[in-house]
Amino acid sequence: MKPLRVLVVGWTATTGGIEHFLMAYCGKMNRERVQFDFLCRFSPIACQKEAEKIGKIYTITRRSSDIMRYYREINDFFREHGHEYDIIWDNECMFNDMTPLKKAAEVGIPVRIAHCHNPQNMDKSVIGHVQGFLHRVNHHSLSRYANVLWACSMESAKWACPAMDLPCEVIPNAIDAQMFRFSEQVRREVREQYGLEDCLVVGHVGRLQYQKNQTFLLDAFRHLHEREEKARLVLVGDGPDLTELEAKAVTLGIEREVLFLGNRDDVNRLLQAFDLFVMPSHFEGFGMAALEAQAAGLPCLLSASVPRETKLTRNVKFIPAEDPAIWAEHMLNMLERHEIRRDEAQTIADAGYDIGTAAQRLEDKLITLTERKRFQRRFLMSPKTSASGVPALNKARADIEQIAAEMGYAPFVLHAPDSANGSVWQAIQVGAKTLGDWVRAFYRMRQGDLLLVQYPYFPVKGYGVARLALHLLRWKGVKTAALVHDLDSLRRIGGSAARGSDQLLLPGFEVLIVHSQRMESYLRTVGVTCPMILMEAFDCLSEGEIPVREKSRMVAIAGNLAADKSGYLKDIGKVPLEWQLYGTNWAGSDSTRIEYHGEIAPEKLPETISGAFGIVWDGDSLDGLTGLYGAYALLNSPHKLSTYLAGGLPVIVAKNAAAADFVAREQVGVALNSLRELPELIRTMPEEDYQRYAANARRVGAQLRAGENTKRALRKLEEVE
Repeated sequence: MKPLRVLVVGWTATTGGIEHFLMAYCGKMNRERVQFDFLCRFSPIACQKEAEKIGKIYTITRRSSDIMRYYREINDFFREHGHEYDIIWDNECMFNDMTPLKKAAEVGIPVRIAHCHNPQNMDKSVIGHVQGFLHRVNHHSLSRYANVLWACSMESAKWACPAMDLPCEVIPNAIDAQMFRFSEQVRREVREQYGLEDCLVVGHVGRLQYQKNQTFLLDAFRHLHEREEKARLVLVGDGPDLTELEAKAVTLGIEREVLFLGNRDDVNRLLQAFDLFVMPSHFEGFGMAALEAQAAGLPCLLSASVPRETKLTRNVKFIPAEDPAIWAEHMLNMLERHEIRRDEAQTIADAGYDIGTAAQRLEDKLITLTERKRFQRRFLMSPKTSASGVPALNKARADIEQIAAEMGYAPFVLHAPDSANGSVWQAIQVGAKTLGDWVRAFYRMRQGDLLLVQYPYFPVKGYGVARLALHLLRWKGVKTAALVHDLDSLRRIGGSAARGSDQLLLPGFEVLIVHSQRMESYLRTVGVTCPMILMEAFDCLSEGEIPVREKSRMVAIAGNLAADKSGYLKDIGKVPLEWQLYGTNWAGSDSTRIEYHGEIAPEKLPETISGAFGIVWDGDSLDGLTGLYGAYALLNSPHKLSTYLAGGLPVIVAKNAAAADFVAREQVGVALNSLRELPELIRTMPEEDYQRYAANARRVGAQLRAGENTKRALRKLEEVE
């Protein structure tokens, strides 16, 4: 089979983020499957020898140096070579020049990828402002020439294409994680080489320019050095601000304590010598240097402007780069901890940021794009206001929105409120806005697009309009899918409207993402025939530290504590354990065995919960699942299960609950017939058994905290024909 031919645009003369990204990815891909060539506006380019090993380099004149010659040469190139390529992959920080993509479209290159590596203009010069203006003019027409949008973050994607009218995907800035693995020997060698043996070393890696904000860093370091004489600052990188920064160091009187090392090809070794990595950037597309620092086991202090996706290890702190004295305080606190350097290379790899697996995925993606010749835009329909319900429901929906956005789903925001107050006038308004929402959807979406709806659909009384709209969208060639959070008709919530929605609207979708095999089986019995994807456990995004769990008689219950849902709570004081309750609607108890902690913010709950086990139980009785909500637990996967696991907490479930199958398979807890059995279970459980459950809970919890279940389900959804 002939290799795929890819023309890469965007490699410059400076070794920066784009160049590192392209070297890493292109260098790792199989040349027998994908062959790269480079169209460059600079000569020589950064790391030219490495680039020449990957593919052929074609050089044309820069537009800014000779505009007429530039257009003549780029026209000649595409006229002569354009037919050779299956894909053009244009890597830019901003699309002030659309010519490569435009010419690729004119000569018929089928796949045209616009890949944005920054979320805003990093050049504050006059020329930079002109380029920024051209970018803002061009980004409205990006979809005329590109048919795929890639970015290092969703912020960068929106900077490139605010309309988000292209199929979009976030491509991770992956690294060779093993290359940055911490080595005590290398640390000693580098510190000895630069005379840093007894110093506290603050390190920074980045191009010396406005974006990276090294001027602020020097001010912060001066405050730090006034309090800690052993502190040293190492700056790795080059750029237009070098002379200015060197002069500022002299002015601040810290020139002896600051090392400017310039561009280096041994950053992996230099990171071993640091005690703290800092990145005070004004903005970042992703923050690849911070990723490398984490792989080296370093604590990291990052600007609040750095995307949160950058945090992959536990010792990362985000602080606004506003007050140098505050930054100095945080630097000192992090330096004084003297924590043992952890081996975090595997953590980076497990999160999907190791270049080996990431390059393989991207290689497959390039081939898939050319084979399918189909460029699917993806939309997530979300209400303008939150659905009414318990906080866990809102947390679940918000997490889905965040994960879907990271995977390139553009938000389609509903203007209709999620409910009406009962007045005729508001009912008319809600109906009109509901109709308007679906008319907008019909005109915005085109054949081949995917619309994902979080279900239940709100406003629930608008299900009739939504049902008709689904038929029209399917007629237009739009694939429709629903991610089911709840079946409200089974919970007797929403009355006849909920029943109508579950029975008439839900079967109108082409694909459903559901909780469990049992929920799928139930839906089959009521007439749903479309393909279904199992979620099993909802994700629970969280950035807090996972506590270390120990076996004890302390157990936790979190969520809605109302009597109609958790009626069994009236009797838990009779069970001789230490009960820790978190949530809403607690009626209170005289039992000294119960401690109520109030309502905790959902994003803080996983690391806040205390105990040895988390209880997943509903209904009126300690002895199994009874009542309306107990029956519902036979089908659903409650969000509290995910909350406990996200906190590394093993769980107790009812033996006949739908969640019991998942708990048994993953070995994250125990299924019981009655909560009265729990004291004896804890008393007789060997310590090694408990630690196995706890380790598995941490493992599964780490996946849920990273959104892996949702990502897996959405990838399966996109594969359904």
